[in-house]
Amino acid sequence: MDESANIGVVGQLDSFGDELSPGTVLCGGQYTIESYLNSGGFGITYLARDSLGRKIVIKECFPGAICCRTRRTVRLRSKSSAPEFSKILDLFEKEARALSELQHPYIVGVHQIFKDNDTAYMALDFVDGRDLLQVIETEPGRLDPKEIKQLLIKVLDAVAYMHDHDILHRDISPDNILLEADNSPVLIDFGAARESATRVSRVLSKVLTVKDGYSPQELYLAGSEQAFSSDLYALAATFYHLVSGHAPPSSQMRLAAVAKNLKDPLDPLTPVKIRGYDNYFLDAINRCLSIFPSERLQNAAEWRDLIDTERRQLRLLEEARNDLEMERRIAQLVQDSQRQSPIESPAEPSAPLPESPAPPPAQTVATRSAYSAAGRVSAGAPPDEAAPDLAEPDPETVTEIPVSAMWNVVPLDEPADDLETDEAEVPERQETVLGRFFAGSYIFRVFGATLGPKLKEVSR
Repeated sequence: MDESANIGVVGQLDSFGDELSPGTVLCGGQYTIESYLNSGGFGITYLARDSLGRKIVIKECFPGAICCRTRRTVRLRSKSSAPEFSKILDLFEKEARALSELQHPYIVGVHQIFKDNDTAYMALDFVDGRDLLQVIETEPGRLDPKEIKQLLIKVLDAVAYMHDHDILHRDISPDNILLEADNSPVLIDFGAARESATRVSRVLSKVLTVKDGYSPQELYLAGSEQAFSSDLYALAATFYHLVSGHAPPSSQMRLAAVAKNLKDPLDPLTPVKIRGYDNYFLDAINRCLSIFPSERLQNAAEWRDLIDTERRQLRLLEEARNDLEMERRIAQLVQDSQRQSPIESPAEPSAPLPESPAPPPAQTVATRSAYSAAGRVSAGAPPDEAAPDLAEPDPETVTEIPVSAMWNVVPLDEPADDLETDEAEVPERQETVLGRFFAGSYIFRVFGATLGPKLKEVSR
C-alpha cells in the first residue's frame, strides 16, 4: 500500500513538469507550496504559506538550461555543468543576501534564504496586487496623470535607494512592478543574479536576459558596461508604455537606425500628443530613453527631483543659497587678505609738496592759459622775480590776447617735457601699492574670475 502511494505521488509530481506540485513542503515543513506563479530561464516562483498560515512567495533557483527535476530533487543534465551550477547557486544566495539588506516600502522584502532539494530558495513578501502590465492591458483608465506622476516618483525613490546600496535591478519592466490596492508600487524580480549567471555559464550565456522595448542597448552586449542609467532607461520605457499605451521600439532597432543615419523610430512624448503632463515629466522620460548612456539622466534622485514640483523648487532655492554663500565667503577672504597682508612701504619721501591753492571759480580759456604760462616762467625763475608774474591779470586785458600768441599750453593730463620732477619727492599713492600687491597675490589668482571688475578697480 505504501509502495502504490509513492508511485501515485511520483506520477503526480511528474505531471507538473519542472515545477513543484501543490502541497510540497520545504525547509523542514516551514513552507508549503500552494500554486505555481511563473518561471523564467533561471528560476521558478511559487505562492506558498508559512507555518503560521501567512502567504509568502518562494523563489527557486532552477536554471532550466542545465538542470532538470527528478521527483522533487534538482538534477544536472550533464556532470560537466556541476562547476557552473555551483557558481550560480552562490550568485543566487549573494543576490538574496544583498536584497535582504534593503528595507524600503517600495522594494519587495526578503525573509529567508535556505537550501532544499539540492538547490537554493528565498522567501519573499507576498504582494496582493496586479502588475503594471496587467493594469495597462486590462485597466487602462485605472490611473490618471496625477496618479501616474506620483507612481513614478515613488518608484524613483525606490530605485535611488537601491542604487545608493550599489545594486542594479537590470530587469525593470511593467510586469516587475506590482500595484497594491492603494496604487503603491513594489519592485520585484531583480535580475542581478541572472545577469551574473550568464557570465559564468557558456550554456546560460545563450539565454536572453533582456526584454525588447524595455532593456537598453548595452544589456544586449555580453560584457558591456552597465550603470545606473541602464535601470533608468528600462524605467523610462515602462512609463512610456504606461502614458502612451504602447511600448517603445527595441533599443537594438533604434541603435541600428542611428548607425545607418536613419531617423530614430522612437516617437518622443510631447504635451501636444500626451495630455495632462507637464514638460518636466515628459522631457525626463525622453531624455532617459536616449540610446547612448552618456546622454541620459545619470541617477534616479536627479530624475525624481526634476519632476517633483516641490522638490524641484527646494533644489533651486538650495542652489541659490549655495551661490550666495560662496560669494560671501569669497568677499570675506578678500577682506581678510587686505587686512592681514603687509603693504609695501614706498621709499622715504622728501618734504611733501605744498598744496596748490584752489583755482578761481570760473575762468576763461585765455585766463587759464595765462596762468599756465606764468607758472612755466616762474618755475625756473628766482622767487623774487617770479612773484610779480603770478599777480592776477585784469580780465578785460587777458581776454584780448589771442590763444595763438600764447606760449605752449600744457594739457592737464600730460606733464610738460621740460618740467623735471623728482619721482622720489612724490610718494606713491597707497591705492596703487595695494593694487600691485593684490594683483599678484594668490587670492587674486584663485578668485579673479569670480570677482572680475571689483579686483580690476582695486588694482587701479
